[in-house]
Amino acid sequence: MSITMTEQMITDLVRTLGTIGTICFLAMPYFFNTPYFLPLAVAGNLLLLPQVYKAKQWNLVLLNIVGGGKYLYELINMYLF
Repeated sequence: MSITMTEQMITDLVRTLGTIGTICFLAMPYFFNTPYFLPLAVAGNLLLLPQVYKAKQWNLVLLNIVGGGKYLYELINMYLF
């Protein structure tokens, strides 16, 4: 079965987003108690979501949605209230 150019582009995009999300997660501990921690946490969770969805790792999909939602909630509360 031959892979089309579109499928290859999607695969490359998902891999790139996953790599950037992993870098965000790796940087998070160094920015704890700074204004950069929550944006890195939200970005890491959201950018890893397509990769784990494509791999059909449903437990990690749920973990990223719940974790990203909580970090996003905290980020919104920090800037709006």
